[in-house]
Amino acid sequence: MVAITRATLARQLPSQNTTRTVISSAVRKKYTKKKKRTVKQRTSSKKRTVKQCTSSSTTSPPLQPYNEVAGKSNIIDANGYDRYGNPLGREYDLGRDGAFMGFNILIGQFCYIDMQKPIDALKIKGFQVKPVKSEDECITELASNRYQIAWIISSNQIQNSKFISALTAFHSAGGAIFLFADNTPYVCHASEFLRTKFGITVEGDYYGDKTMTYKENGYQQIGNFGQHEIFTGITNLYEGVTICHPVYSTPASRTIFVTIATATDGNSSIAVYDPPSTSTEGRLCLDCGFTKLYYKWDSAGTARYVVNASCWLLGIKNV
Repeated sequence: MVAITRATLARQLPSQNTTRTVISSAVRKKYTKKKKRTVKQRTSSKKRTVKQCTSSSTTSPPLQPYNEVAGKSNIIDANGYDRYGNPLGREYDLGRDGAFMGFNILIGQFCYIDMQKPIDALKIKGFQVKPVKSEDECITELASNRYQIAWIISSNQIQNSKFISALTAFHSAGGAIFLFADNTPYVCHASEFLRTKFGITVEGDYYGDKTMTYKENGYQQIGNFGQHEIFTGITNLYEGVTICHPVYSTPASRTIFVTIATATDGNSSIAVYDPPSTSTEGRLCLDCGFTKLYYKWDSAGTARYVVNASCWLLGIKNV
C-alpha cells in the first residue's frame, strides 16, 4: 500500500467552477479525471495545494466541507433544540450535507448489530459505505485502496491472525480508523490494534446508560467531554450502556492517544490520535460503548457524534 498526503483528497470534494481545498495530513488517494478540467499542483516538502479550474469565466466561492459552526458545541442561537438540549438541524453538524461524495467508508462489523441507521446518517453527508461481516473480506477490502476510513466494530475474538497486520498497514498508509468496543470481551479488535500500535489495551464492563455533558475543558472530568470538532453541535451525548475503557501502559501513551470524553465512571470513553503533519498515518478515534449505535440510537447526540467523527477522521479543513 502506498503512503500519500491528504492533499490528494482535495480532488474528491465537489467543486463549483473554481474550488481550492487544503488538506491537513495524510489519507489515502483516489483521483478521477474529468473533462474540461485541468488540475494544477504546487508541491513543497510539507504541504501540497490543489487547484481545480473550469473553462467558465465566472467563479463562485469554494464548497467548504465543514459548516460554519465547526468546533462549537455550545450553540446559543440555534433555530430550535431537541429534548436533550442539542440544536436541531444538520447545519449544526460538523460536515455539510453532500460534501463528502467520493469518500468511502468500510465497516468491519464483527459483532452483529443493526447498522442501518448509522449507514443512512453517513450517506446524507455523501459517504459511500460498505459493511462486511468477516475478517477475510475486510482484509481484502482494506488492501483495495478504495477506502479512506474503516469502522471496526469489535467482537470477542479475532479469527484471522493476519487481520491486525492488515489494519495496521491500512493505517500506516494513511487510512483513518474509527474503533468501536464495548464491555469485555467485545473489545478484541480494538484492543489488539491499540496494543500493537501504542501499547494500549481496552477492558472493562461498566454499566453506564447515562448522558455526558459538554464542558469546555472537561475532557478528563467525570461525565464530561471537552471542546473538539467531533462534538460540534453537541452539548449532551449518550455514553452507551455497557462501557469499557483504554488502559494506558505508560504516561507517554496518554499524550499520544488523547482522551476527549470521560464516562460517568471516571474512565476515558472517547479518545483520539491525530498524527503529526510529517506522518503518513491516518487519524484514529476510539469509542468505548458501541451499544449507542443500535440501542437508544435517538438518545442524546449519537447520530451527530458518529457522523462528525467520521468527517473529522479525514483531516480536511475549510479554506
